[in-house]
Amino acid sequence: MLSPRHLSYLFAYVPTLLCLLGFGWGGYWAAMNVVFVVVFLGLAEWLLPQSRSNVEQADPSIPNLILWLSLPATLLVLGSLLGAASSSSLQGWQLVLGALSAGFHGGTVSIVSAHELIHRSDKKSVGAGNFLLLLQGNPYFFVDHLRVHHRYVGTRRDHATARYGESFYAFLYRSLVGQVTEAFQIEAEAARKNGCLPYGFHNYLVRQSLLFIILLAICGWVLGWMAAAAWLLSAFTSNVLLEYTNYLEHYGLVRPDNARIAYRTSWQSDTWFSRFLLYDLSRHSDHHVNGARPYHCLRSIDDVPVLPGGYAALLIPALLPPIWFRLLHPRIPVPS
Repeated sequence: MLSPRHLSYLFAYVPTLLCLLGFGWGGYWAAMNVVFVVVFLGLAEWLLPQSRSNVEQADPSIPNLILWLSLPATLLVLGSLLGAASSSSLQGWQLVLGALSAGFHGGTVSIVSAHELIHRSDKKSVGAGNFLLLLQGNPYFFVDHLRVHHRYVGTRRDHATARYGESFYAFLYRSLVGQVTEAFQIEAEAARKNGCLPYGFHNYLVRQSLLFIILLAICGWVLGWMAAAAWLLSAFTSNVLLEYTNYLEHYGLVRPDNARIAYRTSWQSDTWFSRFLLYDLSRHSDHHVNGARPYHCLRSIDDVPVLPGGYAALLIPALLPPIWFRLLHPRIPVPS
């Protein structure tokens, strides 16, 4: 049975439509999705009220269908970008803007869907999530997110927890290097225990990295190297957005190493656009305490840190450290 909450999640595919229209129309229309997220959503989230409703339904069929639409959506956007690059209907700065639009799509629709899918217990969902991560050139998130982040969130052991006073730029470098390095080490140790080469094809990161490089090479050979370059820029953009999301989800919130994960270890946002563009990822406090809870059942929690704006609204402030600190620091205690 459809509910208003279920239908609202279809908003997540507005970026898909904007990308396809922009790449089809050509020219600077290719930037439509970037403008939509940064300008339209960024402003709307400062102006519109919160949506704290916790109405949910047990039947997961419609939410699951909406979630799985991310696979054809991702393939359509990526295929459309590569086709536009190959046919030269997008060139120069227009192709760069198109790649950025596809990257924003990857960072919202594709990686957010992958995040939900890899938290599922069935192999089909996990495989679909890994496939989406592969298309975004991300070899580390599956390993580090599940085995490190959810276990050590809020501690200095977790690379994806942003520290108090840390700029986004410093966090981006530390988080990427730390997550990739540790994920490789985790997979290498697992391979050793199974009697395999630590950095052979049994290592998930090695396998995913090689597959992405092979796909890029095939793309460059068949469609031209500008198409491969556009895909690479798109993938880079989507992963920077992933790290931006990590940055704001736990910025400055700490817990002792021996303390249980609590609702207050994550920031929450109930702005309508953040909720339904990102499959309620912004209800992050509930997600971390109840990692297996499906997205359409996540709840708004009382007495937790609340972001001053939505995910799109805070994108520009996050790039300007003095403004970011002024917005966030009054809402959190200074760590001792």
